[in-house]
Amino acid sequence: MAKNNSELFSCPSAQPEMENARVFGVVSGTATVPQIAYLKTDATVEPAVLQGLGKLEATHVFRFSAKCEESRCAQFDGESCGLGRRIVSGLDPVVDELPSCQIRPTCRWYAENGKPACLRCPQVVTLIPRDQSRLSQVTQIPVMPD
Repeated sequence: MAKNNSELFSCPSAQPEMENARVFGVVSGTATVPQIAYLKTDATVEPAVLQGLGKLEATHVFRFSAKCEESRCAQFDGESCGLGRRIVSGLDPVVDELPSCQIRPTCRWYAENGKPACLRCPQVVTLIPRDQSRLSQVTQIPVMPD
């Protein structure tokens, strides 16, 4: 797993307006147990599709990847993605095999954490309710004491 060429990494938890954003999954499951259904083909973000969602947030319907923003992202610690690391250390796997995922060749989480990231990834949604669920707790950026 390459840890260099960081400009080639994609973020698997991106926002639709980020650079090179594309849809790679659809949110399914339930509100308390989300599950990502991975797309088989590439899907770019079309403004008309996003507008067609009405009052729904695009991140409640789709999972996006985009160019990793590194130092412009609160999850990046200067060397790696803290979110990917916390997901691997704090969540249980939800699948036994690697999901069929089109972004794996450039995914920062996979590059830095390997297969364990992929086994947990299907439960990750971009906008996570701030509740007491394990997913919510793991995805919060740790607050450093003063």
